[in-house]
Amino acid sequence: MPIAIQRGLLEKIVSRTFIKMFAQFYGQPREGRMKNALLAVFAVLFLGFLGTSSPLLAAGNDDLGIDGSAQDPAQKLKEAKAECLSCHSAEGLAARKPPASEARRAKMAGLLVDPSRYDQSVHADVACEDCHGDAHKSGVAAAKSCPECHRRQNKTIVPEFANSVHAKANPEAFNCYSCHDPHNVRKASSLGSERNIAHRDNSMCLDCHNSDEKYSKLTNKPRPDLLRTHSWQPNPAMHWAAVRCIDCHTPEKPDGAIAHDIMPKAQAARLCVECHSTSSSLLTRLYRHEVGEQRVSAAGFINAYILTQAYVVGVTRNQYLDWASLILLVALVAGLSGHGLLRYLGYLARKGRK
Repeated sequence: MPIAIQRGLLEKIVSRTFIKMFAQFYGQPREGRMKNALLAVFAVLFLGFLGTSSPLLAAGNDDLGIDGSAQDPAQKLKEAKAECLSCHSAEGLAARKPPASEARRAKMAGLLVDPSRYDQSVHADVACEDCHGDAHKSGVAAAKSCPECHRRQNKTIVPEFANSVHAKANPEAFNCYSCHDPHNVRKASSLGSERNIAHRDNSMCLDCHNSDEKYSKLTNKPRPDLLRTHSWQPNPAMHWAAVRCIDCHTPEKPDGAIAHDIMPKAQAARLCVECHSTSSSLLTRLYRHEVGEQRVSAAGFINAYILTQAYVVGVTRNQYLDWASLILLVALVAGLSGHGLLRYLGYLARKGRK
């Protein structure tokens, strides 16, 4: 019997006993009242004891019919996941006795999960059955839709996604799973650097936009050559290594959250100064978690925290070098102007003497 049911039954039994004693309390002599009062105190303490972690329930007691084999929830989850992954992972299939046949491996190819990535994902503490149910009994393997759990995000993300070029192009084919692998979703803070974040996020886009096979499943249009369509950028590959596609292809949100309405290419950011300036949009996008750090370092670098990851022209400027350059420029202009003025005055003097 599950431990929660065991505790519930015990609470019910003790509660009824307590109520019965209370009802009889005033109908008894003084000595009986004292006895029942003491029993009532013990009953209340016992109920409070059940509300916490009871060693009685943990150790088990055959006299009360309590099963002492209750597992730790974390251990139970680990064993349940291991049971699923014994088939739904390459390692699990390889370790089966007898080994899985080639036909079996081919059938399972699209249903395999990488355990190491799954254990690092935000869903690592979620049981397989929480999303998939008991697919082997029901015969339905489809997982729950993300909004069933992510209800708060659902209020903004679903309307945004419905307005994206993806949803408008093929609303039946696109859903959360088209871009996000629920078995490999990690928080950005766990990836270590902004370059790693850019690589992870861009991989979602390039998974289709660099594959004719996957692209053809979502649209009848020919897959565009990304290098050609981004040829207006100086060195597109360098940009893709340090900046996310969504930093240019989604509208900027005031709270810095990621927008899910992917814009048409005609509306994507194309002005260099949107990123390459001291008030770069990257400060509220890719680098928004770093903004709380010192904006100007002791050495005079503006947005100095970005320098630990990349040198972005116009963003990580040094104010001392800016001032020195301005002073040199003014001195150069003043020197040339003064030199020209002196030559002109000398010319006038020589002309007057003649």
